[in-house]
Amino acid sequence: MKAHRLLRLLPLLAISHSLADTFELKDGTKFEGTILREEGSDYIVQVQITKSIKDERRIPKADVVSQVAEKKDLSAFPDIAKLVPAPDLLDEAGYAARILKVESFIKDFPKSEKNIEARKIHDTLESERSIIAEGGVKFGGKMVTAAERAPNAYALDASILASTMKAAVDAGDVLTALRTWSKLETNFAGSTAYRENIPLIVRVMRSHLGNVTTTLTGFDARVKARASGLAGMNGNDRVRSEQAIKEEQDAYLARVAREKADGIKWPSLDPHVKVPLEETKRMLDSEIRRLGNLDLTNLRNTEQAYQEAYGTLTKEAATPQEIQAALSKARSANLPAAYVEILTKAAPATPAP
Repeated sequence: MKAHRLLRLLPLLAISHSLADTFELKDGTKFEGTILREEGSDYIVQVQITKSIKDERRIPKADVVSQVAEKKDLSAFPDIAKLVPAPDLLDEAGYAARILKVESFIKDFPKSEKNIEARKIHDTLESERSIIAEGGVKFGGKMVTAAERAPNAYALDASILASTMKAAVDAGDVLTALRTWSKLETNFAGSTAYRENIPLIVRVMRSHLGNVTTTLTGFDARVKARASGLAGMNGNDRVRSEQAIKEEQDAYLARVAREKADGIKWPSLDPHVKVPLEETKRMLDSEIRRLGNLDLTNLRNTEQAYQEAYGTLTKEAATPQEIQAALSKARSANLPAAYVEILTKAAPATPAP
């Protein structure tokens, strides 16, 4: 059977290749493939049989009626189109990576009919990147410039952390949710976002406590089962398995040690290492009780303190005395240093201490 006759079956296999050309043979067969090389009077063509299986075919050149090169720019452009809209909270490096992809497309396909769209995408990304570089942020699908951010920087940043925490909760990433909550509580306990999300994090903690408690309850049985499994192996397999377990446990303990050194409150957990599980259970019990008894009326309203100070510092004809008083009040409200700095920069002149 001639090689090209085998290709009559290819359409039935739903051949597809994103960078393939379309060939038509004398007998009417059409297929997609990529010419790898020429050998005398034949083409050696690579065809995609399935998503993961490729094959090579030898096709007599004389049997090829037409070869239509795929417009590779059209195959590549959908990935470029997906680069916008950029996601919330994307940093400058993330924008730079996206811009580079668009620039590569334009360079690779200078005559593409998609270049107008590609340049619009490029301009959008560049515009947003410049806002990020100047201290702005993208949140809620909107770009917030540094100037727009300043009047409500404290409340906005608290909302961003809360949004990150909620996304982690929705994704089932409890550890990230708890660690993000710790940041929210440390820096933004006087924010609306903190107050509003206490019920959510308590639910997360209760759920996590249930899982940790179950893991601890089954700890001894789990350790015994693993020991029994190792005992049933032959000598070499057991040695290798024990070494693998030790290496995995050592790596885990090193990670936990790094987390503690970095001041991370909620450690990574391993079902075969008991101490971090027990510590986490105690912390969860304590935090659930504390948050349940928290008197919100005793919390400083640092969000309001920031907004009032900013309003005073930026009003027309603010006196040096008013400026000094506003900054002093902001500091006494225990605002994080970063937000005191924003307020200081917003003042028409830095008053003498």
